[in-house]
Amino acid sequence: MDCMPQISPGVRISIRGEDFIVTEKKSENIIEVEGISELVQGFKFQFDLALDEAEIISPDLTKLVADTSLHCRQTKLYIETTLRNSTFRNDAIQIADKAAIHGANYQFVPTSKALELVRPRILIADAVGLGKTVQVGIFFAELIRRGKGQRILVVTPKSILAQFQQEIWSRFSIPLVRLDSTGIARVKSEIPTNKNPFEYYDKIIVSIDTLKNNAKFRRYLEKTHWDIVAIDECHTVANPSSLRGDLAMFLAQKSEALVLTSATPHNGKRRNFANLMIMLEPTSIPFNGEFKREDIQPYYVRRFKKDIESEVGDAFRERITEKINCQLHPLEEKFLLAQQALKQITKKQSGTKIPAGAFLFSILLFKAYMSAPEACLSTINKRLAKGLDDETVKEQLQMMQRTLESIVDKRLDSKYHHLKAKLNELGWVGKKSSDRIIIFAERLNTLNALNQRLKADYKLLEKSVTIFHGGLSDTEQTEIIEDFSKEDSDIRLFLASDAGSQGVNLHFYCNHMFNYDVPWSIITLEQRNGRIDRFGQAKTPYIYYLISQSTNDHVQGDIRILEKLKEKEEEVYKSLGDPGNVFMLFEPEKEEQKVMEAIANSDESLLDTTSDETIENFWTDFLDNPPETNSNIVKKELGYTSFYEDDFDYYLALKDQVIANEPALNNRFLIDKNEKTLEITLDKELSRDGVLYNLPAEVFPSKKGTFKLTTNKDIVEQSIQQCRKKKGEWPNFHLLYDIHPLARWMQFKLLAKIDKGKALVVKNRSLPNGSAWYLFQGMCSNNLGQPLLTKFFVVSLNMDGTSRAELLDYKAFINQFRLTENFNALPISTEEILKLEDYIPDAVAEAQTLYMSHKQDLLREEKEVQLEDYQKKLHSWAADATNQLELKFSEVDGVLAWQKDRKQREIKTILDSKSQFLKDLTLLENEPFLRLLTVFFNP
Repeated sequence: MDCMPQISPGVRISIRGEDFIVTEKKSENIIEVEGISELVQGFKFQFDLALDEAEIISPDLTKLVADTSLHCRQTKLYIETTLRNSTFRNDAIQIADKAAIHGANYQFVPTSKALELVRPRILIADAVGLGKTVQVGIFFAELIRRGKGQRILVVTPKSILAQFQQEIWSRFSIPLVRLDSTGIARVKSEIPTNKNPFEYYDKIIVSIDTLKNNAKFRRYLEKTHWDIVAIDECHTVANPSSLRGDLAMFLAQKSEALVLTSATPHNGKRRNFANLMIMLEPTSIPFNGEFKREDIQPYYVRRFKKDIESEVGDAFRERITEKINCQLHPLEEKFLLAQQALKQITKKQSGTKIPAGAFLFSILLFKAYMSAPEACLSTINKRLAKGLDDETVKEQLQMMQRTLESIVDKRLDSKYHHLKAKLNELGWVGKKSSDRIIIFAERLNTLNALNQRLKADYKLLEKSVTIFHGGLSDTEQTEIIEDFSKEDSDIRLFLASDAGSQGVNLHFYCNHMFNYDVPWSIITLEQRNGRIDRFGQAKTPYIYYLISQSTNDHVQGDIRILEKLKEKEEEVYKSLGDPGNVFMLFEPEKEEQKVMEAIANSDESLLDTTSDETIENFWTDFLDNPPETNSNIVKKELGYTSFYEDDFDYYLALKDQVIANEPALNNRFLIDKNEKTLEITLDKELSRDGVLYNLPAEVFPSKKGTFKLTTNKDIVEQSIQQCRKKKGEWPNFHLLYDIHPLARWMQFKLLAKIDKGKALVVKNRSLPNGSAWYLFQGMCSNNLGQPLLTKFFVVSLNMDGTSRAELLDYKAFINQFRLTENFNALPISTEEILKLEDYIPDAVAEAQTLYMSHKQDLLREEKEVQLEDYQKKLHSWAADATNQLELKFSEVDGVLAWQKDRKQREIKTILDSKSQFLKDLTLLENEPFLRLLTVFFNP
């Protein structure tokens, strides 16, 4: 019989004499599998079924084997392990709530929402500090549980590669191989030169800039398909004409599942936000770009602190801010008065509303001085060296240069002295016992000056101070963040440019932060403050603003504009809203331009106006207030009935059976039943050269070669906290649940001992006298090879082979006969085995005709209605797009005709590919797959 159409994830097959479980059907002929027989166990392979014949044993030919294990442990484990590795498709949370997370309802909402879609795709646009990485981990875990997360690509900024990698492993046991500079070098030494690293490793994390700047990587990516692509800080890829945007759009087309994250998901332009939506679903946006709320609502969630406060309790601390007024020294006043004079001179020369040329430079000098005199002096020196200005401006700049040199040489910088005064007030001396301090400043010159002066004034050791900026390599940034996040870090002073304001966790052992200068963007300011004011901060965050004060009205007027930025960010914090809504510009660069205009005109009232009322109405009413995305309680269900009290009991029994099957493994396991911990000693098989080749080097234990696992989330959390005490440490306890590679190793050890084409038999007195109950696994798959329906059910026969006309769902069967309680092994004779085997074809026929065919018919009807609805929406989009195209290009030739033709081809490509995908997704042309798992009987 031709078994190829029945091959779907979860099906056991034989190829080349070895046994595998199918993990993914990539096309009509290409499948990915994981080995379960001894030679291939734990390794992943890809086969072309046009070249290799795959064997599936017909359920009619199943041979029965009596279960002789203690209390029928082998049968219970075989059934349960099969259940745990089967796909149950719905939008309920099935496994992620077992992860080492707090598990607030809002964290599960994005995944639950994505699972309702034709393809699971979602934008998580929550505000800064709400824990988007955990929500991505939930998304991964649930798709892995559904057999759709075998291959994962994560793309992040380079500064958070290691942070993201460690959190996903620590809390979800999902291993990501990190391809930073060091990781790429390691990969080159570990895999053959002609091997595609994106095919060799299943799960990879890499920076967007590494991918876009590496032509060889792009070629590798073009040959690779992913189950899930995740793009962090996705606002940086919203422009499809940029290298980043082009790469992101390409990756979106190479994966069925997609998750995007950003606290600033739009820049006020509908087109840019539409580009993110198009990545998620090309037909979500009408061709003319005029999308409505209902067009995009299924594809994103956006929440602020006010939306989740009731769920998370004291996970957020109320921050305390303090403005430190820094009265300018007379020489500083002299310099700033000269800067004001230069502004007036160049403004008359410029005569433009928006600063340009020398006028712009006069304002940038103010900005530079508000950072530090050293930064301002460097700016003037570079300007004078270029010789761009007329004699009047040049003389003014030279006079200002001399004033600055005096300020720097005599150390008259008032802001620095107030910083020291505050540090002294806090009792900070820079020793190991001192609090950690973060100081943000825009200019690298400022950071370097602070580094030199603070080290000298406080006699700090080199290791006590670090400077973090965008010019550092990915590994340098990783090392600094990793060091600062550990309790044993020597760093007491973290000097950061705004490269450190996005995404990185700086709050674990730090709650004091200084804004040495005020960035000319509320968005940037909020991102800075969010480094210590975020989910999980254990202490009250203290945020200080160093703001100069002048006795001159003109200078103070410009300074007042900076104070107003600070005040507006505070208002946003108190209202728990979006900082982008203040100016309705949504991009730091545009906010800086607005502030520059206010300073150019010495008019702080310009900061009280928004850019465009239309934009304001759209983003505040439309995007930032989406229809209830957080009010409903997310459904959670296990998906199966368990024989065991909890997961640890299951794994304990699994361990015992693995040892019973292979006694030599006995000394590899160590159990603590009270703490619910399981330790497994590694060997050649369990190594990076063995079945654990897909795990990154960082997750392997540093001592004794022993993996410590537990189902106790508190122990895992304690381990996560403990590993923050020492540099280079990862948690020494891992989460033991079905996703962990070692859990799968044990499960496949068990499955490998049940020979293909065989089923276990159990005699049990709880069942009615003279009855036999045949437990089947049934699957209905679509044309993509994805199981749309997985059922475990029981067909009942009399011991004379006649039908009892009873078809029970597995759960009903187990509960009705209380088999979770009464599962004792009784002797089984050869005659009984043979009799039960004789009845298998009758049981199979009944299972096929009365159960699976009926279920498939019902499912087919449901999917046909779905397909009709999907196709109607798709063709409506295409018709609208074509009409819009005709309106735009009614009568054209030349270049415009070419553009029209190109757009028509784009519409047709989307229509054809989506239409075929929807057909493949919903059509059930195959025969249902059936496998006989176990026979229960009572003669």
